[in-house]
Amino acid sequence: MRMLALALATSTLVLGACATSSADKAAVSFDKKGFYTHVHDGRLWVLKEGDKDIELVSKNREPKEVVTRIAAGPNNMTVKSNKAEVIDAYLAAKEGHAGAALAAMRR
Repeated sequence: MRMLALALATSTLVLGACATSSADKAAVSFDKKGFYTHVHDGRLWVLKEGDKDIELVSKNREPKEVVTRIAAGPNNMTVKSNKAEVIDAYLAAKEGHAGAALAAMRR
């Protein structure tokens, strides 16, 4: 009985650690320069850096305007933003920089 309890406790710790490290890695892997990203309820929020709605989204609240693209993001995640152009620019941007995608939004 004691061995079973020890085995259960160990497997729970191992699984909990795996879940935490996977979530941490997932949040980091969506970052692209020029964008704020936040994962909530399995959905990827994408806002332009410095956007006024970052404070709301960081607290898991939704801005007044929401654009949703189901299965459009990495790993078929749903992508949400306050503007369609931001989602388009984010999806077009290469890892690490936004480049031309953000420049097109400024026009």
